[in-house]
Amino acid sequence: MPSIKDLKKRIVSTKNTQQTTKAMKMVSASKLRRATDAILSQRPYAQEIARLMRALSDQAADSDSGQKTAASLLVVVSSDRGLCGGYNSTVIRAATSFLAEKTKTGRTVKTVFIGKKAYEILRGRFKLDLLHYEEFGPKVTFRKATELAKKVAPTFEQGEVDEVVFIFNEFKNAITQEVKTEQVLPLTIDTKGKTEETVEDKAIYIPNKKELYVALASKYFIVQVFKALLEGQASEHGARMSAMESATKNAGEMIKKLTLQYNKQRQAGITKELLEIISGSESQKAQG
Repeated sequence: MPSIKDLKKRIVSTKNTQQTTKAMKMVSASKLRRATDAILSQRPYAQEIARLMRALSDQAADSDSGQKTAASLLVVVSSDRGLCGGYNSTVIRAATSFLAEKTKTGRTVKTVFIGKKAYEILRGRFKLDLLHYEEFGPKVTFRKATELAKKVAPTFEQGEVDEVVFIFNEFKNAITQEVKTEQVLPLTIDTKGKTEETVEDKAIYIPNKKELYVALASKYFIVQVFKALLEGQASEHGARMSAMESATKNAGEMIKKLTLQYNKQRQAGITKELLEIISGSESQKAQG
């Protein structure tokens, strides 16, 4: 059984930990508000340009004249720091599953990592054909997304790979993030369940579909990179805020438990001392 002194040290240590987790929760909550505003304002544009590009995607085969190699490009978005619950583990599991599946079929996979957590784990599990790696950074900007897209896009344009897949956490709310494995290139037309003409089918394209596809292709890819980074940023802050809130609550419960145990032992010690004093007094009376 721990002594009163040990219990007091543990209570002080747990209170310090609680203050740290509470401060981290407040910081993450502040960052989450900005990250949420960023992704909610950017997501509709990313979805609409993707919808437009899919409407134009029947021209993709004509515009992509290069011979494609049977290889994939995997872009994995994780965080640089931990203490964010299952945020990184879900991305790592999805990436592990993707790499294992492609390796089993003998398909080459080139990898791009944003954030060091997934990179540190996966490089020990697989022999990676690393194309690019960089730390996530404190803030996502469109310039950063553009620079990354310029490093990644040429592998598809020059025929080094025939598909580009993103794995990232999609932000739902402060406590919910959903891991996504999303094929960004090549674009495909979803005809499943389509029974009638859409607005895109009836639209007149000027100058024409092929020229619009070529003109918008690079913009589309940059926007999708930017969206994935913003989703990852918002998801990380949400996951960390939720994790720190749980940690703060658990620390509070631990403090109550330790304080109760401390008070019981302290009271037992006081009672023992009183009994000894009373026993000594009674003994002196008996001798007198």
